[in-house]
Amino acid sequence: MTCAAAHCMLLIIYTEAYENLALNKPAWQEHVWPEEPFDKDWEAGKAVDGLYTDRSAGGKQCTISGPGQTTATWRVDLGSVVSISHIDIYYRKEKDPSPGRYPSRLAGFFLYVSNTTTKHDGHLCFHEIQNVTGTPIENQIISCSVHGRYVIYYNERTPGVSYPSYYSQYAYNELCEVEVYGCPDPKYYGENCNQTCPGGCQDKWCDVIRGYCMNCIPGYQGPRCSQACDVQTYGPECSSLCGNCSDGETCHHVNGTCLQRCNEGVEGEKCQTHCIPGFYGKNCGQRCSENCKVTHHCNRFTGECDGDCKPGWQMPTCQEECGGGMYGADCTQRCGPCLNNKQCHHINGTCLNGCSSGYQGGHCEENCTSGYFGINCENSCTVYCGRNGSCDGITGVCDDGCIEGWSGPLCGAEELTSCTTRCSDDNTVIIISLVVSIAIVFIGSVINFLIWKRNHPENVKRGENSKSEPRTDHNTDKPSSSSGVESPYAELGYVDRANMYEELHNYTKCAGKI
Repeated sequence: MTCAAAHCMLLIIYTEAYENLALNKPAWQEHVWPEEPFDKDWEAGKAVDGLYTDRSAGGKQCTISGPGQTTATWRVDLGSVVSISHIDIYYRKEKDPSPGRYPSRLAGFFLYVSNTTTKHDGHLCFHEIQNVTGTPIENQIISCSVHGRYVIYYNERTPGVSYPSYYSQYAYNELCEVEVYGCPDPKYYGENCNQTCPGGCQDKWCDVIRGYCMNCIPGYQGPRCSQACDVQTYGPECSSLCGNCSDGETCHHVNGTCLQRCNEGVEGEKCQTHCIPGFYGKNCGQRCSENCKVTHHCNRFTGECDGDCKPGWQMPTCQEECGGGMYGADCTQRCGPCLNNKQCHHINGTCLNGCSSGYQGGHCEENCTSGYFGINCENSCTVYCGRNGSCDGITGVCDDGCIEGWSGPLCGAEELTSCTTRCSDDNTVIIISLVVSIAIVFIGSVINFLIWKRNHPENVKRGENSKSEPRTDHNTDKPSSSSGVESPYAELGYVDRANMYEELHNYTKCAGKI
């Protein structure tokens, strides 16, 4: 069997299986033969009329383009988008045995399938530059499993381009028949065009022979579009990359949305939009700190402030106050000795609860003024300190000893301690002390009077008699002290005990009030 016969046998197999979709469809060519009646005898439609038993010019079964052209274009409109299996071309050969006299005009041709009348919008099914000695055969069977509406034949002889020696000088289209085999409905495939394309095929179009999808619907892949996109991909042909979904999870394989929302630094349904300035974190849900040196400017992933913090706040997010006894810019300044080692104000360093013993001032960095000591330097040194009356700012111990008559570190520690204790209590203690002192004096006076009355009953009687007796000179002239009996009023007091006013005087002196 010859090669030509083999091609014929192959053609018979195809034609039994698929329909010739180009038969008697509208055709067009770029350069019509310029003379009558050949413009009709060799018109474009001759290539799809089903007749090619006589492949000579005189047979009027071939389309022949005008002579002397550098390009030659012919096309057939299949009427709608169809599913193509293969395209057969039968070129002019006259009555000569193969190869005929015109294969040089076929050499180097292009074959396109397009959805528009423009070849550049279509799929290139065939193009071959014969770069060895020889010519292409007149019968071409070209496999081209695509979808399209227009089949376009094109050839050229571009000036200035060097072609093989057996190429014709000019470009022609001398097509005796062009047959396009396939299924008229691209949603079906198989030899009888009765099998439905897989549901995952885009537009439900598939390869006419095996049923493989030409393209998949978004989110699917594989020959029959039955597999979801791989991890971190989505969309048409699974060619799009997922955004930064929460915790690195993959997105929806069809539309790319992040089902668990976004990771740090991005927002939006697909988590591909950067946080707007001033926000950070997952889904951009956290606002940058107003304590950033540039307010609300921070890293969209971590929240770390751009350019450090305002004074009093700590990096990285500037949301924590200075601590550990520090304050101010970058938390680099150390607090003074605040009371009870409390933290100072994180911005300006002031001690909010006062100073430790021996210090004063807003920052508690000033030593006590001479003559004062203790917490906030509120206590005066004792007046019994020697020389200039100065004392240690923390303990109150006199710097130069005591004045004459006083001793001890505090020059009268008992009095000072007593004073300090009373001063630290409220005024109620002082009032109670005064009341108790007065009560003791009063009770003592009553007891002395009762004792005196029991030991001298006659004086009471005499007094009672004197109420009834007339006053005499004897009674009048009797000295009150000549009998040796002391007056009851003299026994109410204690000569060797300091009275209440002296005690008050001593209290105020020890407290440094006078």
